[in-house]
Order: sequence, then C-alpha cells, then structure tokens
Amino acid sequence: MSQRFLGKEIQVTVAGELRHPASFILDGKEHVIQEILAAWPDHGFGSSPPSRKRWWLRHHRNYYTVRTTAGEVFEIYYDRGVSLKNPKYRKWYASRQLSPQADKLQGADP
Repeated sequence: MSQRFLGKEIQVTVAGELRHPASFILDGKEHVIQEILAAWPDHGFGSSPPSRKRWWLRHHRNYYTVRTTAGEVFEIYYDRGVSLKNPKYRKWYASRQLSPQADKLQGADP
C-alpha cells in the first residue's frame, strides 16, 4: 500500500456521542467515512530537543485512520491546539492518503 503526503487542512463533519469524524472535504471533494480503522491520541513533543519539553509545546492531537465509501484510506487528525478557550486553534488536517488510490493520483502503476 503506497502513501501520499497531504498535509492539508480539511473541513470535517462529526457524528455520534463521541464526536468521531463522519465525513470530510478535501480539495473540494466530500469523502464519506465508512469505517474508522484506527484511532489514537498524540501528546508527544515532536522533534523538540529534550531541554525544550515544556507542557505548552506538546501536541494535542487525535489521529484517525479511516476508510471512505469509495474505498480510499486516509490518515486524518484533529489538532486541539494550545488554547482550550480559543476554538480558532482547533483544526482538522489530512496528513496522508494510504490507499492504492494514491498510486493513481501520483501517476504510478498500482
């Protein structure tokens, strides 16, 4: 299975009591989520040097690997930001496309 880096902000519709992603818009196209394959939190510090590990430098992200109704697989995440009081820092991103569809989009043979 190939991977294609995306790194793009997306619009997400959430559903259910736990507010999991139900669909997202990437490059103007809506992708309806059929299944959440995996979910995990990231509270790490990324590539910060050990002397710089302050609490406000931590990631506050929820990652999801999802399969769409078209069979595409994406890794998306919700960045909860640094301020719980200010929702402008809370954003969704598509980090990678993990499905064979990535080969077609890059022009490679599957």
